[in-house]
Amino acid sequence: MPGRVIVVTFAPAALLAAFEREVKLGLPAYGDPERALYTAIGFGRASWARVWLHPRVVARYAQLIARGRRPEAPRQDPLQLGGDIVVDARQRLTWRHAGKGPDDRPSVQEVRRALQEASGSGAPTSE
Repeated sequence: MPGRVIVVTFAPAALLAAFEREVKLGLPAYGDPERALYTAIGFGRASWARVWLHPRVVARYAQLIARGRRPEAPRQDPLQLGGDIVVDARQRLTWRHAGKGPDDRPSVQEVRRALQEASGSGAPTSE
C-alpha cells in the first residue's frame, strides 16, 4: 500500500526532539506550534470536563496514584484535540478522523482502509 505515516504535533521544536529521542519514534515528525494545520483540518478543542472528568481519565489517574505515581502537570495544552488524516498522491485530503476526546482514535484497520482507498480511486471519504 503506497503512502507513509507522519506525525504532526503542536509541540515546540525542543519538546518534539525530546519526545522523538525518548520513544524512538522512527517516523517523520513535524511541529505546528501555531496550530495552522490543526485549524485548517478542523481539529478542535475539548472542554475541560471532557478531558479531566471523563471516566476513563479518572480511572487512569486512579491507577497511577494507586501504583505510587504522582500525576505531573501537563507540559502542553491538554484541551487540544488531535486526529488522523490521509492524503492521496496529489496531496488531497481523502479521509479525516477528528478526535472527540483525548482517547478517540480510529482503529488501525480504519486507517489502512482509508490508505487503500486513497491509493486506489482517490475518491474522497471522510468520517
